[in-house]
Amino acid sequence: MTASGTSSLTWRIFLGAAGVVAAVLAATMLLAWLSVRGTIWSEVDRSLDRTRQLVVTFLQGDRRSLARGAAVFAQNPNFRALLENPGPGDMLDQSLEAAELLGASFVQITDGQGVRLARSDEPAAPPAPLAGSPLIAGALQGETTSGIGVAGDSTLFQAVAVPILGGSNVIAGSLMAAKTIDSSLARAVKRATESDVVFFALDSAGQARIAASTLPPDAALAAFVAAHGPDIARDSGRGSPGPSHAHVDIGEGRYFAQGGALLSAGGAPLGGFLALRSRAVELAGFRDLGVRIALAGLVGLLLAFGFSWVVARRISRPVQALAAATHRAAEGDYGAPIEPEGPAEIRALAEAFRVLLLELREKQSLVDVLRGREERRGVSQAGRASAVTLPAGEGRLAPGQLFAGRYEVLSPLGEGGMGVVYKARDRDLGDIVALKLVRSEAMQVDPNALERLKDEVRLARRISHRNVARTHDFGETDGIYYVTMEYVAGTALKELLKTRGRLPVDATVSVGKQLCRALEAAHEQGIIHRDVKPQNIIVAPDGLVKVMDFGIARPVHRAEKGMTATGLVVGTPEYMAPEQLMGEALDPRVDLYGVGVVLYECLTGRRPHDADTAMAMVTKVLTERPVPPHEVAPEVPDGLSALIVRALAKERDERPRSAGEMYEELVRVTEGVTV
Repeated sequence: MTASGTSSLTWRIFLGAAGVVAAVLAATMLLAWLSVRGTIWSEVDRSLDRTRQLVVTFLQGDRRSLARGAAVFAQNPNFRALLENPGPGDMLDQSLEAAELLGASFVQITDGQGVRLARSDEPAAPPAPLAGSPLIAGALQGETTSGIGVAGDSTLFQAVAVPILGGSNVIAGSLMAAKTIDSSLARAVKRATESDVVFFALDSAGQARIAASTLPPDAALAAFVAAHGPDIARDSGRGSPGPSHAHVDIGEGRYFAQGGALLSAGGAPLGGFLALRSRAVELAGFRDLGVRIALAGLVGLLLAFGFSWVVARRISRPVQALAAATHRAAEGDYGAPIEPEGPAEIRALAEAFRVLLLELREKQSLVDVLRGREERRGVSQAGRASAVTLPAGEGRLAPGQLFAGRYEVLSPLGEGGMGVVYKARDRDLGDIVALKLVRSEAMQVDPNALERLKDEVRLARRISHRNVARTHDFGETDGIYYVTMEYVAGTALKELLKTRGRLPVDATVSVGKQLCRALEAAHEQGIIHRDVKPQNIIVAPDGLVKVMDFGIARPVHRAEKGMTATGLVVGTPEYMAPEQLMGEALDPRVDLYGVGVVLYECLTGRRPHDADTAMAMVTKVLTERPVPPHEVAPEVPDGLSALIVRALAKERDERPRSAGEMYEELVRVTEGVTV
């Protein structure tokens, strides 16, 4: 904004303040209330919803901890031997020991028919049939089950049950561990969210009774729980979040309330909880704001001109700078400098806009790389993938051929170890898809290959993210198995590297960030990719990165059930982490190693380890420390180089803890760096 523009704004502020000060103050108070009211209600909703989610998270964490501990205890050979040939008091001793080790309120042990053998908190508890309980029934069927229970009409507990395997893996009984839901959990939630929490149980008559609370005993609260608790448990159990903006008067204060259900292992509501926010606390900020507005108006009338000038400059300058940067970004120029100045809100907006421009600049660098590749090849940037020519052979499909009575083959896309991929049109839906035919020899070499392939397709379909190519369907026709996937019009990162040798830093960072987002989405579903490499990364013409081929993906924790041979190593050796090469148990950090290799190759044009034979490659990965990227390519920032070396650590504990953490590290180490 020019000096004349600033002066004009100053005079307008001065004349308006001096001429209609009383009206301005009144209007300001009214407008502030109308503006803040919606914000307050929205924040209350968000706060209550965060509290509800945190309660669920805490409960799930306790259940997982109980389940893991119970499973470990149930697998103890000594315990299993005692269960098969128990002596007097053996099972009671075992239940007491399990309760102490697990930190449980009580533990029950049943035999293979679901008859109770012992209960830790009731030494004299007689044998009783418990197989009718969904919790015990599920465990006797070989599953780990969990749910909420009620004792004494007002005591809530959460319980897990795990199967106890005897000889020949026959289920010999079950072990149930329960932990009381008390005020300590409620206080922990309050410390994290500053919201009060009340847990309630439904007694045998269906009446709601308070079980634990962060608030002192109060008749009004008890009456509210009694009146609304059953409805909250019932409605929340069906997926409704419970009452929003419900009010309850407690003592001399009014609270906003929102509820959630607590369900048994069979899905029946046995209780619930309320998240509460004090109305006085929520409105305190507005009352303070009103006082400040009145004082500011009076002071402003006395110092109108000087105050107006300062306000005009503090507001107009950063806003004008952001507006100018926005116009430049609209024209494709993402290099506008953003200075964090002005009020805190504008500084926050400027920081968010700065990060946005940084990511757009990085993505534009990737788009420029793609455009340069297409121009060198003489192909227009029309957003289409290049068809490839496959060698002739048995089972090949020709363009125009109809496969499975549904898919019209358009062109071949590529060939890998598991099969051939074609671009095809789904005549039933009119969509363009990638059609992957699985090699028959790949199915014949392993008798469990078909079941494993089905399992892996089911896994891949669980992932929904813009940086992950969706898996659609699995089928078989004339003895040929196939998978259909989202068709991505773009270029494989491997092809870019073949053409370019290496990528600019900005383009590499864009690939890394999007790759981390894709893996974070998969890991949140409990799925690891296990084959992160440039061949499985497609870059669309607009710079969007898609991760392909979850064909060897698997859950983070999965019982193999005989479907994978012991010691079988799956993946591409050049991109495999040491623990994967050694056939050890894997976790999501194995994918972060693959990300490190991909980024190393993008920045330097070579992989951190290369060898002529698979055995030599394994030896190098296990023993040699890679040369840091900045020593190979000096333009690589030291921080980015160090992050990649950290991702390539041979010990998984030395790598970033998650894909989300690695994304944040990429943002941090590349801020302000443009190469």
